[in-house]
Amino acid sequence: MKCKNCQAKFEGTYCNACGEKVIREGDFALKKIFSQALDSLTHLDSKLFKTMKLLFFYPGKLSSQYIEGVRVPYMKPFQIFIISNIFFFILFSNEDLFRIPAVIFFKENFEGFRIMDKVMELSSKTGLSQTEIANQYEHSSINLAKGLLILLIPIIAWIGKLLHYKQKMEFGKHLIFSTHFFTFFLLFFAISGLFLFLTPDGFNRRLILIPLGLIICIYYIMALKNFYKNSNTMALIKGVGGIFLILLSITLYKSIVSLLALYTL
Repeated sequence: MKCKNCQAKFEGTYCNACGEKVIREGDFALKKIFSQALDSLTHLDSKLFKTMKLLFFYPGKLSSQYIEGVRVPYMKPFQIFIISNIFFFILFSNEDLFRIPAVIFFKENFEGFRIMDKVMELSSKTGLSQTEIANQYEHSSINLAKGLLILLIPIIAWIGKLLHYKQKMEFGKHLIFSTHFFTFFLLFFAISGLFLFLTPDGFNRRLILIPLGLIICIYYIMALKNFYKNSNTMALIKGVGGIFLILLSITLYKSIVSLLALYTL
């Protein structure tokens, strides 16, 4: 028998080379199709539940399982990142966590970039008012923040590699760890944001950012300990340093996204 997908010769129900299944006439029966659809849904639910359980309650373990070869029970790293990205920006499409809002950005200057000079230049060239330019900037910066967010994953991976340069670990393993950590970061803030909507009017919601940030720090420290096999002391030291570098990277990312949004209007 020859595989229809890769042309390899094999015997049995599945191709030895690529895993493609032999299709028979019985596979097109309605009962079989509905059975496969139901199995796909329940299998996805099972994978999603197991993935989220490890991601949220066992920091670093999901990454360890993946690089050790235990992959079938869980969703792929970039699958859950995409889901978390979509979930985060659906709930917080106007969130300024990964960009600088116009009301703040238009008052700032960067080395070599005079923001208000550029705004006045655009206003003179296009005939748009500053308010109209601000509205265009808001729309553009939100889209860029969504589209370029994946760039933070390799940056976080490089931070992990820098912190553990003596381990001589392949960069791909750092990339898996950073993908899972950043996924947790997005989902945690999204879920926490839902609870913020329930707080009474007049409550200073920024006060909640302190415990949320503390939880992120603790999670990162525990993930470093479990994934990189650090001691408690080294995990704490590297975790604090890593979080500082990650926050610095996010701040730089926000500035770059905002500058790109303005200079591409």
